[in-house]
Amino acid sequence: MKRDYYEILGVTRDADTQRIKKAYRALARRLHPDVNGHDPDAEEKFKEATEAYEVLSDPEKRRIYDAYGHAGLRGSGAAGAGGFGGFTDIADIFETFFGGDLFGGARGGRPRGPAPGDDLAVEIEIELEEAAFGVKKDVEVALLDTCPECGGAGSKDPSSIRTCPECGGSGRVRTVRRTAFGQFVQTGTCAVCRGLGEMVVEPCPVCQGAGRAPRRKVLTVDVPAGIANGQRIRLSGEGGAGERGGRPGDLYVHVSVAPHPHFERQGDDLYYRLDLTMVQAALGARVSLPTLDGEEEVEFAPGTQPGEVKVLRGRGVPHLRGGGRGDMHVLVNVMIPRNLNDHQREILQELDECCGMEHYNGRPEGVFHRLKSFFTG
Repeated sequence: MKRDYYEILGVTRDADTQRIKKAYRALARRLHPDVNGHDPDAEEKFKEATEAYEVLSDPEKRRIYDAYGHAGLRGSGAAGAGGFGGFTDIADIFETFFGGDLFGGARGGRPRGPAPGDDLAVEIEIELEEAAFGVKKDVEVALLDTCPECGGAGSKDPSSIRTCPECGGSGRVRTVRRTAFGQFVQTGTCAVCRGLGEMVVEPCPVCQGAGRAPRRKVLTVDVPAGIANGQRIRLSGEGGAGERGGRPGDLYVHVSVAPHPHFERQGDDLYYRLDLTMVQAALGARVSLPTLDGEEEVEFAPGTQPGEVKVLRGRGVPHLRGGGRGDMHVLVNVMIPRNLNDHQREILQELDECCGMEHYNGRPEGVFHRLKSFFTG
C-alpha cells in the first residue's frame, strides 16, 4: 500500500506549490543516497519523496490525486501512458550513478497482460437497530471504470493500436554502454511504448489511451442482520475496472455502528442499566423497559437489590450466522434520595427503627463485582 504523498513530504493538503517545493528540497538533501550511504533504504526513500513531489507539484496530477488517490494516477492518463513523464531525467541520473532503472526495471511501464482492477474501500455508519435487523444503504464510490468511449481499448479505432517499432512488441530494449571499465549491456523498459509493447497512434479523447476513466457510481449495500461494529462486507467485482481484460477489483464496505443512548453491546447480548427508586426496589415495581422490539413491561420483585440482573431471553441482537438471538441483561441501580426535609428524615428514621437487620439479609453474592463490571466495562 503506497503512502500518502502529503504525509511523505510532511505538508498539509492545502499546502501551496512553494511550500511543497521547499519541503521536497529539504527531504532530498537529507535522503540523497550520496549523503546517506550508511542507510540501505536511502535510495527507496529518496525515490518515494521524488515521486510525491512530481505529483503534488503538478496542478493536474495533484487534482486527480486529491480526487481519486493513487488509483486515479495509474489509470487516468494524466501522468502519461502508465507513468510519470517528469521522472525521466531523474531516473536517468539514477541509472548513471547506480547502474539500474530507478523503478526496478519497469520505469513508467506496466504489465502487457491482463491486470486486475483496484480493490476499494468505503465506510458507512449505521444505528444499533439497523445492525440488529439489517438494512440497505446506498454508498457513492469514486473509481476507475472501463472507458465508456473506447470500451477499454485505449482508442476508438483498433487499427491505430500498433506494435511498437522500437522494441518489436517485447516492451524491453537492450542498451550498450561504454565506460572506463569496459562495455556494458543493459536491458530496460522501452522508452517509446513504456513497456506495453504497443502504441496508440490515435488515443481515445476520454481516457487518453489508458482504457479506464474516473467516474462515480452509487451502489446499494445489503447490510446483514447481526453485523457488528468494525466488520466489513465484500462486494465482489464492484471495485476498479481491470486493465486489458483483467478482472475488476472488489469493494470493501467497513461498517461502523453508532453508540446507542440506552444499550451497550457485547457480542450479541445487550446490557441496560435500570434506575429504581429506593421505594420501588423495596416494594417491587412493574416498569416499562426499552428493547430493540419496542417497550416491554417487566416485573421486579419486592426487595430487589442494587446490582441484581434480570435477563430477558432472546431480546438481544440476532446471530449473524445461524438462527436465534442474544439476551438482554437489565442491571438494577437503586437510587437513594438526597436533600431531604425534616419531615422526610423523620419518616426514614421511623422506618429504620422498626426494621431489624433481618430485613437486610440475603443480598445477592457478588453484587459489587457486577456493578463494577457494568459501569467500568
